[in-house]
Amino acid sequence: MSDTDTVTHSRVARFIHRVPLLVVVAWLALTVVVNVVVPQLEEVGKAHSVSLAAKDAQSYMAIKKQGANFEQFDSDSMVMVLLEGDEPLGDQARTYYHGLVEKLRADTEHVEYVQDFWGDRITAGGAQSMDDKAAYVQLNLVGDQGTTTGKESVQSVRDIVDGSAPPPGLHVYVTGQAALTMDMNDAGDESMLKMTAITFVVITVMLLLIYRSIATVLLILFTVFVELGAARGIVAVLGHFEIMGLSTFAVSLLTSLAIAAGTDYAIFFIGRYQEARAAGQDRITAYFTTYHSVSHVVLGSGLTIAGATFCLKFTRLPYFASMGVPCAVGMLVVVAAAMTITPAVLLLGTRFGLLESKRKLSARGWRRIGTAIVRWPGPIFVVTMIVALIGIGVLPSYSVNYNDQYYIPKSLPSIQGYEASYRHFSKARMNPDIVLVETDQDLRTPGNMLVLDRIAKNIFRLDGIDKVQSITRPLGAPIDHSSVPFQLSMQSVPITENLDYLKGRMADMLHMTDQLGSMIEIMERMHALMSEQAGVTHDMVGHTTEMKQVTDEMRDHMADFDDFWRPMRNYFYWEPHCSGV
Repeated sequence: MSDTDTVTHSRVARFIHRVPLLVVVAWLALTVVVNVVVPQLEEVGKAHSVSLAAKDAQSYMAIKKQGANFEQFDSDSMVMVLLEGDEPLGDQARTYYHGLVEKLRADTEHVEYVQDFWGDRITAGGAQSMDDKAAYVQLNLVGDQGTTTGKESVQSVRDIVDGSAPPPGLHVYVTGQAALTMDMNDAGDESMLKMTAITFVVITVMLLLIYRSIATVLLILFTVFVELGAARGIVAVLGHFEIMGLSTFAVSLLTSLAIAAGTDYAIFFIGRYQEARAAGQDRITAYFTTYHSVSHVVLGSGLTIAGATFCLKFTRLPYFASMGVPCAVGMLVVVAAAMTITPAVLLLGTRFGLLESKRKLSARGWRRIGTAIVRWPGPIFVVTMIVALIGIGVLPSYSVNYNDQYYIPKSLPSIQGYEASYRHFSKARMNPDIVLVETDQDLRTPGNMLVLDRIAKNIFRLDGIDKVQSITRPLGAPIDHSSVPFQLSMQSVPITENLDYLKGRMADMLHMTDQLGSMIEIMERMHALMSEQAGVTHDMVGHTTEMKQVTDEMRDHMADFDDFWRPMRNYFYWEPHCSGV
């Protein structure tokens, strides 16, 4: 045995050569087991979905902080229940709305907070369209967007809405970012079967055009099916036991990579085998030559893809991070299967005369290309670089768009809700951006209210801002008659309106002044009369004093006369003869 033969006959190649049927049966058994013990990968992905929001993103942390500060919710999952009427919303719509809100509030298992603006006449304008034909209520749900709990919450809200009976002419939609994420995941899962079928149809047509052999195509498709089933099954098992998280994107990318890589690796083996056979080697020698030439290429290619996809795990955006581990594990399974079952199928097929080339292989075209590169390496390098630069030159104009509405069917419920909202509201109303203002003081003071209003004004001046709602402008526009210049100008209005009244009161005050003048004259006259009366009284006092003195003298003289006359009176009293005189 030569040195080349020693290198060619590796242990793996010799093992597969000895028991090719056992290798095929082992992979078939593994594929069947991993696809039977747990549900299909799509179902496992639905049951163990991860959040699609970056935990360290400022917006995510802000909405979490908002929910904690206001003690309202603890997730980033938000939906809008939109009511659209053929005519302006009336009392029937409001009655239905109140009943629907009560049902939503009662579902505390899935609904954390209901922002009921339209239910209050004072704040209804903030959630109602200008044409009065649409209104909405915002719901904060249990579970982050994209997670299994979040999807269950969205579905619960839809069940409540579907179970209600809106009045005629009223249409109800469940829309918003959480509903859109759920619909996008469902659309991805539903389209997976169609995408896989179309992919296999394209691969089958391509292989038929290349190999012109139905048996060869069927054997290649068999190996691809086994590799795809094993990769999906093993990832499903790991996801089912929560060893790794899954998402719709990971399932889709894993399926595409498994089909593409499995097909390529099968083409590598069969193509190299046919080249060896065309070079005159027998079947077994061609098999070992093929394995020696292709195995390290398959291994290097597979590990490169697995390593590249695993690096997605270190990205910040969960859209990409959720694809890292599942795709890397799936690619490792595909590589392992490609390096074992594909050569085993090659051995079994060639034993029955299959997988042989139907036409003579010609390398004339490739020889011409190689000769041209050797003769003119410089010009070919320059032309290649020019073509590459043309492609690179387009990159600066590339703009990443994460608006999921552009990538899912228009027939989905959330998209229909968005389109209904666009007929009455701005495009931002169903996906509002929230600015959280946090301070160490009371924001309800007049001074802080002015600060909040100034913040709202500055935000409204930014490009792309259609409407700003805040505590100082609940309807999205400044409150009527709330500006300082208007208040200053309005100060003269009540004075002007009261001017006639004030003039009448001034006339009454002048009349009172005239009456006070008359009263003063009367009081002065009374004062003069009282002064005269006081003088008369003073004279009367003097005359009375004199009259008292005269009276006292008369009393004294009468007493003297009485003392003089008393003896004579007594004599006449006691004299009998004089008593009759």
